Amino acid sequence: MSNDVSSALNVLDGASFLQRIIELNLSDPRSPERIVYPLYVIATVVLLARMSGYENSREQVLFWKKHVKELQQLIYGLGDEVASEQTIRRVVSIIDSNELVKFLTDYFVTHRDNSDKPVGSISLQDREIVAADGQNIRGTRQSKNGNDERKHGGYDVVSLYSSTYGLTLCQSIADKKNHEAEAILGMLKKVNLRNTVITWDSLNTRPGTVSAVVNADADFVVGLKSNQGLLEEDVITAFAFVDKGGYRHDVLTANRVSEDHGRIESKNIDIIEMKHAVRPELRKKWAEVHSVIRVRTVRYFKSSQVTQKVEERYFISSIVPDGLDEKFAETMLDIILKRWGIEARHWVIDVVFGQDALPLRNRDYITNSTAYTKFACNVLSYIRDNVPLYQGKPWSFKSLQILAQDAEVGFMFLKAFFTQDMKQIENDERFIGIFYKQPEPTGNDVPDNLELYGFQSSIDDGTPLGKFVRNRKKINAKR
Repeated sequence: MSNDVSSALNVLDGASFLQRIIELNLSDPRSPERIVYPLYVIATVVLLARMSGYENSREQVLFWKKHVKELQQLIYGLGDEVASEQTIRRVVSIIDSNELVKFLTDYFVTHRDNSDKPVGSISLQDREIVAADGQNIRGTRQSKNGNDERKHGGYDVVSLYSSTYGLTLCQSIADKKNHEAEAILGMLKKVNLRNTVITWDSLNTRPGTVSAVVNADADFVVGLKSNQGLLEEDVITAFAFVDKGGYRHDVLTANRVSEDHGRIESKNIDIIEMKHAVRPELRKKWAEVHSVIRVRTVRYFKSSQVTQKVEERYFISSIVPDGLDEKFAETMLDIILKRWGIEARHWVIDVVFGQDALPLRNRDYITNSTAYTKFACNVLSYIRDNVPLYQGKPWSFKSLQILAQDAEVGFMFLKAFFTQDMKQIENDERFIGIFYKQPEPTGNDVPDNLELYGFQSSIDDGTPLGKFVRNRKKINAKR
């Protein structure tokens, strides 16, 4: 069987696999007799279009028209007609959003290794870090009478993001910034977070949210600011005693210096036990908190030779300080810094996938459209993490979007993601010279038209036959 035929069969197998999982997990609320475009067709085209950088329903129609011949070879029963922009928007909107998010969440979590292992069996260094944060969609904001007075502040997409695996695990829509905590509580019930460490900013640090994390068999390291009043005051006072040498208990500390972007940055972390830091009534209110943390940052800018003012951030955690672990403080600093992975992912979603600029109004469409975007980003993130680096750096999402504009390649990316198997991509010749290097001729290879017998398996480069083989391989490599 030729490589082209084998590749085509593999892609078709991936297409039928995708069709089956969509049909098994998503129900179509439309009347069967009125369906022109099956749900799996719309869902597949929208997903491929989002992976390719086509942002809204109008652009998705253009993607469909441009690739209709390729899509006909991949999607069973697809005709020459292309769905309208209104049809795509309506079908995306009417899908049960809870069903869609559950479907996406179920496949996101298949990439995780520790969620089914016994509680406490994973070392702190090996635990998965999951960050929670909200992302406002500016295009959903509305003004009153055309002026700057806000009528509606827009919708926030609140996500659980695995900094360890580079995948969004779940998402929820909140219509106000202060509703993020409620969205997080809802997602904690949908995703298996056992043996993970959850992080978020101080806005969502409340007794109820941290209790929910512990009840989910997870731990937390979360921000602390003035919104918690007396708790922050007691923590700041405790670390003031540490600085003056008046603190009589163990302090776990670590320091890290990094140099990048024309500056030298020093981060120092100090960790003390909660029971020695705050008053008894606060310990009772925050019963799940066992340690309090301070991270002090000092930046030195090389060009101006100026040292920036010291920045101090405070955190609370359910993790008990372990003085016997020499790397405990360093590991906790890693956990805190990995929270910023979700901010980097938000930038990708906004800038590369254009989510921030979409003028969306319908809440159901916002929920489902952003779920497709997260799914497409997860697929490309999986490919990005499993192909060789380009000039020592990971492939950009934009570059992967360009590759995914070939419908067959898009299907191959999807199949690799669902099956967690990169063999088809590794063995496909179209990726030689892109992800994988062209094999270098060794000079001892036997020409294709020679049968392999005895001495021919080891040809001396110094012989005429060896020179012939080497030259022929160089010509083939250039081709």
